[in-house]
Amino acid sequence: MAKKFNLREFQTTLSLQLQAAASRDNTGSRLGFRVGDVNWLVSLSDTEEVIPVPPIVRVPGSRRWFRGVANIRGNLFAVSDFADFMGQGITPDHADCRLLIPHHDFGVNAALLVRSTLGLKNINHYQLRSEPAAQPWIARQYADDAGTGWCDMDFGQLLGDAEFLKVEAQLGN
Repeated sequence: MAKKFNLREFQTTLSLQLQAAASRDNTGSRLGFRVGDVNWLVSLSDTEEVIPVPPIVRVPGSRRWFRGVANIRGNLFAVSDFADFMGQGITPDHADCRLLIPHHDFGVNAALLVRSTLGLKNINHYQLRSEPAAQPWIARQYADDAGTGWCDMDFGQLLGDAEFLKVEAQLGN
């Protein structure tokens, strides 16, 4: 029972932080999350919510990184393992895993499985890196004060990527 209480407390706290951040100038605010061994950022305005991983129903004949579908408040969402999609291996099931749901304005019921969330980050305190992005959905790359790298996600690019949209398994996979 204590786990459920802590989980609800976490959800409530994160939801309140996201709402508070959305009500002020948040041009530098990003939600940090971990995918594989990479730190990511996403704009608060591009994010609908972050939730614990609900039961996911596998879809036969789909790619390995496409985990399946989940019922989130009566709506089906396509769940993709973001690390596995990028070739970083399967995200192991863990209590810290979350589903990152893009804002409904993108018009897709998609959810990204991520290893963990890292809280709110302010990129105004980060150093912009000039290295070329390895993927089109990496809008910018930053380094924090400790020199740790961060990739800033462009959800629109990811959700429109032809490979990301192609969830059916290829012959031989």
